[in-house]
Amino acid sequence: ALGRRQEALAAANEAAGLFRTLAEANPDAFLPDLASSLNNLGNRLAELGRRQEALAAANEAVRIQRKLAEANPDAFLPGLARSQGALGSVLRGMGRHQEAADAFAEGVRVLTPFFQRFPQAFSDLIQALIHYYLQSCQAAGCEPNEDLLAPILPLLEGDE
Repeated sequence: ALGRRQEALAAANEAAGLFRTLAEANPDAFLPDLASSLNNLGNRLAELGRRQEALAAANEAVRIQRKLAEANPDAFLPGLARSQGALGSVLRGMGRHQEAADAFAEGVRVLTPFFQRFPQAFSDLIQALIHYYLQSCQAAGCEPNEDLLAPILPLLEGDE
């Protein structure tokens, strides 16, 4: 927020390295933190135009979150949705709009049941995912999947 992007990158890189070490020793306790720190690292790298490195960090976060969600969906699918959003953002920045739309759509898909049960807790995240999904679809020249959005939009309209 202060425009000190190199310092932010250094901090994000250090955090990812520390959580990687901790996750190697105790994966059950620290893999979720590693995935979150990789999302942050990817965002910082993307801000500096280091898109390939950002993509690698985002993809690693998605892989970790997917593995965690397979073992415990209720605990980790929302984290997978966040990581899919981070991946979509990196792909958008690279001009890979169809892949970005696919990543955002996957985030929406996995988050929908959580949003339906706990709309206040997940409203901001699902709105962001939908916003960027729609933008990415438009940039890619593809139609949004109405079946994906149909269960969510009435709940969001009820918020307004």
